[in-house]
Amino acid sequence: MTMREASARFPEPHSNLGLHSLAREMEAFAAMALRPQIHPVDDLPEGDGHTVLVLPGFLAGDWTTARLREVIAALGYRVVPPDIFFNAGPTKQMLAHLERKLTELVETTGAPISLVGVSLGGVLARQLALDNPKAVRCVVTLCSPIRYPVITPLQPFAQALTPFHEPSWLDRRNEIGGALPMPVTAIYSEEDGIVDWRQCLQDEAPGAINVRVTGAHTTIGSNREAHRAVARALAAAI
Repeated sequence: MTMREASARFPEPHSNLGLHSLAREMEAFAAMALRPQIHPVDDLPEGDGHTVLVLPGFLAGDWTTARLREVIAALGYRVVPPDIFFNAGPTKQMLAHLERKLTELVETTGAPISLVGVSLGGVLARQLALDNPKAVRCVVTLCSPIRYPVITPLQPFAQALTPFHEPSWLDRRNEIGGALPMPVTAIYSEEDGIVDWRQCLQDEAPGAINVRVTGAHTTIGSNREAHRAVARALAAAI
């Protein structure tokens, strides 16, 4: 399904994403936290040791991607967090921090790195890849909306923080959602209660793959299906 086909199915801003969907997400997150699952990785494609930078989502930090990073590291990659405690969105400081982090990793390793981003982290990963195509070998996004305006029950928080966001980034949002010059895998779930899943779909283009999984937005980093999709995407970029 192309982005054009998907756009015809987009809900209006008064969609069924609201407080009830947010409550379901919190319930799913609590259940996952109380019953942590350790997934084996012996049936997933092995890595080659190249560096993978994992970006957390909106209002989140590196602590929320710990399980995802553990799985990627167990596959044989060098996994690095971006040192983010609280992702307030595309502020000038955040964008500059991520640029420095990417430059530092590429200079240290002497090779392009892969970017994996959860929700808004995936959008920021796409922006980094767009601006630094030679530094990025592939991008993997998990439940990351790339069509605007984003339909989400977190809209009040987003609006409150928008004055702090970099205006030039906001002007480029549609450009960031376009085709990128490296492989990009977009993982989405129709059960997502935070963003409308149709807003996470990429247009059909060489190297652009949309992968459907089941499960909640808040637990996507611990989702076995998502782990499999991430493993395959990273292995394809070796």
